[in-house]
Amino acid sequence: MQIAKKLAVALVVATMFGCAAGARADVQPKIVGGGTASVDTYPWQAAVIFNPSKTGGNRELFCGGSLLTSRIVITAGHCVYNSDPDCQNPVSCLLSGDPGGDKTAKLDPNDVNVILGYSNWQTAPSSALQQVIGVYLDPNFTVSGSGVPNSDVSLLVLGSGSSQTQIKIAGTDEGALWDPGSPADISGWGSTSSNGAPVGDLRAARVSIFADDTCSGDYPGDFNAGTMTCAGNPNGGVDTCFGDSGGPLEAPLLGGSYRLVGITGWGIGCGEAGHPGVYTRVAGTTMRSRIQSDVNTVDATFGLPAEPIFGSGGQPIDAVAASTKTSKRPAAKKKCKRIHNKKKRKRCFKKLKRKAHKKK
Repeated sequence: MQIAKKLAVALVVATMFGCAAGARADVQPKIVGGGTASVDTYPWQAAVIFNPSKTGGNRELFCGGSLLTSRIVITAGHCVYNSDPDCQNPVSCLLSGDPGGDKTAKLDPNDVNVILGYSNWQTAPSSALQQVIGVYLDPNFTVSGSGVPNSDVSLLVLGSGSSQTQIKIAGTDEGALWDPGSPADISGWGSTSSNGAPVGDLRAARVSIFADDTCSGDYPGDFNAGTMTCAGNPNGGVDTCFGDSGGPLEAPLLGGSYRLVGITGWGIGCGEAGHPGVYTRVAGTTMRSRIQSDVNTVDATFGLPAEPIFGSGGQPIDAVAASTKTSKRPAAKKKCKRIHNKKKRKRCFKKLKRKAHKKK
């Protein structure tokens, strides 16, 4: 198999574009497509910006997040792992110090602010910049040799409670919300093209959850079904992009509201066909227990009240369609992929697509 683009995730650093030194330009912390949205639809949506005191008084957004409890914003681990604006040069960091920090490249509480409740993070009043008093990186977080983050979760502890509506992670009885083919929304202020910069107005789009074997085929050797899921549009054109990292992959519920089923992570490009966005599988068995443990640790460390973080009883917006999904489609896709003749392989996928449309 030819791997034209070996993964090397763009771990977020102290630049407006969130590109890591040495990271490949073809792999991004992955809204392309979609349109503008109101924070009233996604009230838990958080803009994660560098503390303006660290960026010459300017606001620079580098990630998104979701309000999980009144005091905790959940985001991606790679958003905090290597993003301290005082320590992008390790030598100068050690020599001149890391004011208020730990002299490592990990994000410190005084490096970051969170904005909640505003559709435009750029025009939100200064009073909207919430103080962060704790940054907790999941202890299982790792970066593979190819640069892909695993257990890609971190928590930001707010200095005071937020009155914004929180989002709960899909519970153990809500697996249909993130089954292959299920709809999900992506939202954030990331760039609208692979070469763009973050935007001011919140944007959102609808994507579909992909089957694990499809994700593994698109990212061989790098996709971990235990901790990751992927979503997008089979034909490309709709995806998360620069600045959306850490934001929500949220499943709409029958009757309204949403559940969190993923955290925006990584992928090749933005909106490329065959390269969907990859998200932390927060509702899966492995990450569910790890996130609960992380929240318990933060609650105990900062004396926070215990708040439930998992939902229950939610149904997909199209419960009938969800209950009739076939498990044969992933196998059929595999069959198409094994066809060596390019024209025949293309006809095979077109046939599958026609069948899918007939079932809708």
